[in-house]
Order: sequence, then C-alpha cells, then structure tokens
Amino acid sequence: MKKLSLLLIIFIIGFIACGGGVQYKDASKAEGSREWGPKEIKMTVNTMVESMYSFLKDEWKKPAYIEVKQIRNKTSEHIDTKMLADEITTNLIKRRIKFVDASLTTDAISEMEKGMTGMVDPESAIPVGELKSPNMYLTGEVRENVRTVGSKTVQYLVVTLKLINLKTQVVEWQDQQEFLKSASKKKITF
Repeated sequence: MKKLSLLLIIFIIGFIACGGGVQYKDASKAEGSREWGPKEIKMTVNTMVESMYSFLKDEWKKPAYIEVKQIRNKTSEHIDTKMLADEITTNLIKRRIKFVDASLTTDAISEMEKGMTGMVDPESAIPVGELKSPNMYLTGEVRENVRTVGSKTVQYLVVTLKLINLKTQVVEWQDQQEFLKSASKKKITF
C-alpha cells in the first residue's frame, strides 16, 4: 500500500511538472518552420507596409480610402490571409492611411434613415452624405511551388499584394514577398 501511495504521489508530481505552463515569445523573433507561421507573416507585413506606405505618400499623394478585398490562398497549406490583411491594415492605420469598412454600410444607412424621421435627436443623428467610398481595393494572393530536390522538399512561396484604382481599374501599386523553404523529407518509421 505504501508503495502504491508513493508511486501515485510521484505520478502526480510528474504530471504537474510536465503539464506545464505557457511560454510567450516575441513573434518578430520567430524561427522558420515547415508551415506558414509568424516569421512569414512578420516579414510579409514589414515588406508590404513599407512599400505601400512609401507609394501612397511619395507617389500617389492624394487621399486614399482603401477597402480590403480577399487575399486568396492558392497554396496547399492553411494560411490565414485575414490575419495577414489585419496586420497590414493595422500598421498602415497607425501611419494615418485610411481604410473603408463596407461591412457596416447597411447599419449606417439605417441610422441615417432614423435620423431623417425626426425620431433621433438632431445633435446625435448621423448626417447624410458623409460616408466615404473606397477609391482603391487592396487584394492579392499567396502562391506556392513545391518540389523535391534530392532528399529535401523545397517550397517556393510568393505573396503578391496590389492596390487597384477603382475609377480606372489600373493596378497602381504591387509588391511581392518571396520565401524559399527547404526541409528534409519526413522519414517513415515503424
């Protein structure tokens, strides 16, 4: 009985010690891996934000009202393109670049209509004619080419983003971030 109790205590201590805590790391210092992860996201965000901001401030030189459209994932792995778009827009908004969120247009129109009925205090009613239309769409895609070279799998990833002028449908800005990842093939063991 004593042996069983001692064994149970050792098991519980071992379980608590191994069941461990969470460790947080700096995402900007993340190491690469086989899968798309923080390293690829941070490198892409840094490249795109610097390039797009430079274009908008130095070349476009007009007010930009950007709406984010879908960034398509054309790879075989799961890539959360919404996370990528959110990080890019967050960084650009911090630099005073304006984005239009069309998902709330119906709600805004409804509030304007209420204001026009006289049911809403004129001081707080949303005035008609102040919504901003986007003059550019931000869109793009992530593509890959995977091949085997000797005993390694080589993945070439390309993230391409572009700003399309809605008035002319001209691609005003476009940039790419490339990744060439090489990993040893997984060995099958029994």
